[in-house]
Amino acid sequence: MKLLAETPDRLNLERLIDDEVQGDYIYMYPPRQAYRTMDKERLTGLIHASTSDARNQPVNLYFHFPFCRQICGFCNLYSVTARPEEAYSDYISLLALEMHHWAPLIAGRTIDTIYLGGGTPSILPLEQLDRCLANIELALGTTRVSIPEIAIEVAPDTVDEVKLRGMREIGITRVNLGLQTTSDEGLHQIGRRHGFSLARKRIEDALGCGFDNVCVDLIYGLPQQTPEAWQTTVRDVLAFGAPTVCAYPLTLRPNTGFARKHLTLVGAEQYRKYEMARQMFIDAEYTQQTHVRYIVPGVGGYRQKTNHWAGQDIIGIGAGARGYLRSCDYRNGYSIQRRRSALESYQENISRGEISFNAGFELNTDERMRRQAILGLIDLDRTQFLNEFGIDVVDYFADQFAELSRLNLANITSERVQLTERGRKFRDLIVQMFFSDDVWRRIREFDYME
Repeated sequence: MKLLAETPDRLNLERLIDDEVQGDYIYMYPPRQAYRTMDKERLTGLIHASTSDARNQPVNLYFHFPFCRQICGFCNLYSVTARPEEAYSDYISLLALEMHHWAPLIAGRTIDTIYLGGGTPSILPLEQLDRCLANIELALGTTRVSIPEIAIEVAPDTVDEVKLRGMREIGITRVNLGLQTTSDEGLHQIGRRHGFSLARKRIEDALGCGFDNVCVDLIYGLPQQTPEAWQTTVRDVLAFGAPTVCAYPLTLRPNTGFARKHLTLVGAEQYRKYEMARQMFIDAEYTQQTHVRYIVPGVGGYRQKTNHWAGQDIIGIGAGARGYLRSCDYRNGYSIQRRRSALESYQENISRGEISFNAGFELNTDERMRRQAILGLIDLDRTQFLNEFGIDVVDYFADQFAELSRLNLANITSERVQLTERGRKFRDLIVQMFFSDDVWRRIREFDYME
């Protein structure tokens, strides 16, 4: 990821804002570039300790399906090209085996969310998705109807109305449709094989299928996307009335199709598009929940992400999955340089009854406090932080919060810290102030050829 200074204490936030520098979208701390290969015995010990410490708290499950019809130009998530249907059946069996490893570690905990992500989980036949949920029920002694939210990422060209209705019937309550843009040219540029007409029909189908929530994902900053074209995309999506819309800034990750084309972004243009979209959503009576998410009040939302940012455990299962626990993060293998071998390694490990996580990051108390401050910064509960760590977050990060107050980026009361409207706009610049020296160093030294 793009660091904004030599060290965290040399980050000049005021200058970055004045120069309208765009920071990378940061949805986790520490970023994955801080992960390193770890001894499996040590990592296993940290995972056991983490799940034991959190045994009275809800838990969230993330399942990674690394299969895609094509690799989009902006994407650096772990994925491989689509497989024959029998390969998907085999993969569901592997997920079931891995779940049995986790079952005793999270026994008795309430499962609050299940998220089927990727990759493109909607590429799997409906019966395999149903089988996956049935395996969860069997392995973890739960019922899918008792789980408040079961969500799935959907590519428009992998479903039709019949399949969407089938997803609702097997217990899926929310769908995330990865639209990105309503421009046919823009869709072609990112590598999609469909146009907006098909995507529009699938969004309308999803909205008519009875899901509790439908989320549409967009990206601003795509190649040759003018402010007017972005405005058209937002207007097109507003016409659907989807309960949740996520508008993400394009981040140019190394080793992606866009990076190989040497694309560049202009911060001033990106912030203009942010402001444009924000005003359009507010005018349409959406509520801005984060700097990227807009919701219809009382209906929309992104429950697993909200839980993650509030500090709940996320158990990641599947090839390339990441998990976020109290004392450590972990990863089940990963490589966008050697995609096939990473999947094969996962298959071999799980088939032998072994674990597949091989890298991660150990969080001491300081790093846990930084994570909570960074992920909770939109609206941070000072009392909750004090109860968790025994110190007031504003005292622990005194210099950072003094700067945020001086620049009118945060409102600080006795009970909460809340980013101002201006603070939300520059949130991805602000959070780098809270990185530790160790995480900063690890990111600087990270080898993107992994």
